[in-house]
Amino acid sequence: MRWITWPFAIVMAWNIVLISASSALAAAPFYQGKVLTIIQGRSAGGLGDLRARAAAPYLQKYLPGNPQVVFQYMPAAGGIQAANHMAGAVKNDGLTIANIATSIFIKAISNDPVVRYSLSDFAFLGAPSVGGPYALLIRPLGLDSVERLRAYNRLRIAERTVGHTMYDVGRMMAFVLELKDPQWVVGYGSPEVDVAVERGEADARTEALYDLIKNKPQWLQQGFTVPVVLRNIKGRGSEAVPGSPKIPAVNDYADTQRKKDVLRFYYNSRPGSSVYFAPKRIPEEAVAALREAFKKIWADPQFAKEYERTTAEPVEPISGEEIESFLQQVPKDPKVNALVQQVLGAGPLPATR
Repeated sequence: MRWITWPFAIVMAWNIVLISASSALAAAPFYQGKVLTIIQGRSAGGLGDLRARAAAPYLQKYLPGNPQVVFQYMPAAGGIQAANHMAGAVKNDGLTIANIATSIFIKAISNDPVVRYSLSDFAFLGAPSVGGPYALLIRPLGLDSVERLRAYNRLRIAERTVGHTMYDVGRMMAFVLELKDPQWVVGYGSPEVDVAVERGEADARTEALYDLIKNKPQWLQQGFTVPVVLRNIKGRGSEAVPGSPKIPAVNDYADTQRKKDVLRFYYNSRPGSSVYFAPKRIPEEAVAALREAFKKIWADPQFAKEYERTTAEPVEPISGEEIESFLQQVPKDPKVNALVQQVLGAGPLPATR
């Protein structure tokens, strides 16, 4: 009996070990021992980068398996290069996600020729903020009212690239206000835009009003003016920003159907600011883990404090599911799409009437 019992017992013990090991491996979190790369569709140092950096340690904390989180920057074409890369070159292994400004939505929906992706290529994960309101900040030229701004000729506006979110904001402002022959000076990195305006290389720039009031109050003390703001997608203007004077909203000057159509398209096609997304074909387990981790981040009161301290704006989150639902409401009128493409392009602004 001994020669029969011992081998049997050994085999049974070995099977138990194998089963236990298999169960442990099966239960291991998807991201355990891995590196998660976040591709940022911007250069380092701007507001979008600050948003992503504020969230990174919390993503590592709340994502099961606690992976290392690293950044890769692709600033060309206002994030469009990064979105193209995500759709065509990234492996569907769940180890690469993106954080890009909402210009990627507008460019895709308006059929911009540089776009090589469809929004259906992506699984949206969420965003910490809806963004805005946005200010038009002008160096000391005495343009302290909408009337004086509209009377000024050839205002030079500094921006990063054609297609960047803040470029789009400036173009929307100029179109709705019917500015006289505005000019865009592009090609700056994020920190360089401020320097360009301070040195007089340009007359103005667009700026998140929260950031301006909290982090750059000296500009207003030095005679810089903010004659107008663009409300955010929740309809909030200067009244929502602590410490801000009351500033007229661009939205109140949408007095033609073409202006109203462009504004409606603009708001419906940019749900959130600095949106996180992944290729849609990554494992479902990874999508679920990422969406749940971001929800936990947005709900963390410590993150909210650090985020506001870093970015000067409050956490106003939107989930990945809400983003996908929001995009279903974008107008699909080809005439409006063509008009928006003109407004946000590099050429002269189209007629407003």
